Amino acid sequence: MTRWRVVVAGFALAACSEAFVFLLTGRVTLVGGLAGSAFAGYLVGPDAADGAWHGLLSALTWGIVLIPGLVALAVVGGGTLPFPFEYLVPLFDTPGEATTGILLCVTLPNVAAGVLGSYSRGRDAREDDGGDGVDGWLDADTDEA
Repeated sequence: MTRWRVVVAGFALAACSEAFVFLLTGRVTLVGGLAGSAFAGYLVGPDAADGAWHGLLSALTWGIVLIPGLVALAVVGGGTLPFPFEYLVPLFDTPGEATTGILLCVTLPNVAAGVLGSYSRGRDAREDDGGDGVDGWLDADTDEA
């Protein structure tokens, strides 16, 4: 089951960090999306599959906003491709290679970042509680009255 608040939190971090990087450097990178995916994976819990799914959803929602912005920057300001793509696009020979390469470069790193976020959440829970489960301060199931 998708936890949409987690996806929105990852999106918000991606947007804020990418805006910060753009203001500092004048370039668009994909670092914000990776940070948002890792944050979503951390928030969702220690399960790697949940972290991967929520990291991917966070990145895709951010991409829906980022891609039209990149097109507008390219048309109006003569902007370039985001960081890794400016070096990868010349390596592709056919449109199929380019499409596959770009889609894999956009999705797989965000899935991995979500998994790493989940693993770090599990590690934090074990350090805080000494147990195997998530009983830390981020746990949604509290028994407080």
